[in-house]
Amino acid sequence: MAQLLPLKFRILHYFSKAKGDVSVDDLLKDLKNEYSGDGQFTKSGVSNHLDSLRAVGMIEVTEPVLNNNELTIKYKITDYGTSRLAYLPQEWQSK
Repeated sequence: MAQLLPLKFRILHYFSKAKGDVSVDDLLKDLKNEYSGDGQFTKSGVSNHLDSLRAVGMIEVTEPVLNNNELTIKYKITDYGTSRLAYLPQEWQSK
């Protein structure tokens, strides 16, 4: 079994395998089994990680949508973000 990645790196890895754009809610749903015990695994914690990844150019906003007064933002990985995946442990590079 592969080691558990720090949440921010796992989010970046998730983006690299995603079929389409990804929202905070997608991440919370799909990574729940791996990170439900992690204190950062909350909507605001994951949003902060996304803001951080976006600020350094690893992901970008693709689709902001206002629905019932709630903003949903979708993101995708950038070429720069994809290039950073080379720094993940070897077992995660083949997943």
